[in-house]
Amino acid sequence: MTKRALVVIDLQEDFLPPNGSLAIQDGRTIVPAINELLCESELKKWDLVVASQDWHPANHTSFASQHAVSPFTELEFQNPETGETKTQVVWPDHCIQGTHGACFAPSFANKLEKVQNGAISKAVVIKKGYLQDREYYSCFQDSWGLHHTEMKSVLETNKIDEAVFVGLAYDYCVMHSAIDCAKSGFKTYVVKSLCKSVDPEKINDTDEMYRINGVIIVDSISEIID
Repeated sequence: MTKRALVVIDLQEDFLPPNGSLAIQDGRTIVPAINELLCESELKKWDLVVASQDWHPANHTSFASQHAVSPFTELEFQNPETGETKTQVVWPDHCIQGTHGACFAPSFANKLEKVQNGAISKAVVIKKGYLQDREYYSCFQDSWGLHHTEMKSVLETNKIDEAVFVGLAYDYCVMHSAIDCAKSGFKTYVVKSLCKSVDPEKINDTDEMYRINGVIIVDSISEIID
């Protein structure tokens, strides 16, 4: 029997309109439908629910404020171990540990707590981005592939075969997480209708990145599970 995980990426206040510091257009509109996936009648579809949580120190290197530049500027960053360089975007300060912006959307937080306290499925929170000197888009690892979260081991320990990704943002953290999941050997889906993008104008390029990396794009959970 196939064992499935629902993976909800970064459904946090700083990514949600109207007040999030890095609010993704229409990001809050997907919250009710994601909450529905955690209702008691739907939980039997999931052997595991994972919620990732961006969890940055106040001086995180991905913040534009740390480099005296405007948000969304592209800067060159150096691998903390090898000295290799790559260009990455810097962002408004967001999801700082212990702040309101780092909290899950309240309705989602309530649903998640009920899953954690219930007996139908198991729920786990995976924090990412807590090392100051490196970017994290994926809930599996940092952008250099040096530090690994417990995500892969959680899926393996729970004997998960398939993972279904939803959340924010379709073109950043959802994408990198889903690609890492597929590369880790799990059958991986992303539900496009339950995600929103930072840059929706490049949606075709984003879709292609999923496809060439082995992630299956669907528009509805019903395409995966009857």
